[in-house]
Amino acid sequence: MLNKEAFFSIVLTFKVAGICILLFLSIGSLIVFFLHIKKEGILKKIVNFLIELPLAFPPIVIGFLLLWLFSNDNLFGDFLNKIHIHLVFNIYSLILAGFIAGLPLYVKPIISAVENFPRNIIEASLISGKSEINTFFKIIFPSIKKIVISSLLLAISRVLGEVGISLMLGGNIPFKTNTISLEIFTSVFNSDLHTAMILSFILFFISFVIFTLSKIIMKKF
Repeated sequence: MLNKEAFFSIVLTFKVAGICILLFLSIGSLIVFFLHIKKEGILKKIVNFLIELPLAFPPIVIGFLLLWLFSNDNLFGDFLNKIHIHLVFNIYSLILAGFIAGLPLYVKPIISAVENFPRNIIEASLISGKSEINTFFKIIFPSIKKIVISSLLLAISRVLGEVGISLMLGGNIPFKTNTISLEIFTSVFNSDLHTAMILSFILFFISFVIFTLSKIIMKKF
């Protein structure tokens, strides 16, 4: 049997994953749109750099830098605190950590597919009077739906397994910020291998289902 902390970690993880899905589909898709329409320039390079950062730097380092950024020891963190925006040691920190970790896995495959999309179809849509954003979301996106869904599943899989950034920002507080991955870490640290094994199996099963769905979707559509 699992203890209450373990059950809480399962529920919390699904909450974080569910919200991250909405963020990937909304903010993540808008980022793809921006990268699609934006010509080469410093702003595009900065956005690309920030997106790719989690792929190049250790998650624990990114988590620490974000923790420092949001702390009251600097102007930005102090400003957020004054307007009552708290992004550390709560569920919002876990959502932010998951979103940052999974964003490159959502954005990069989709932007690659968009860049390879037939230019004549895009031009025909623009000539017919459709705006760039309508062309993007009503013509391009539906045409690459298998890439979008596959990328989303890949990003969610990353969210479920996130540890480094979540540990720094969330603090692994029992009944508050202990996701499945962090609870596995805690259980092993406390020599509770039974709980760690069960939670690891649950996380493995969920990841396996996501992986299988991704493969089926890529073949089906």
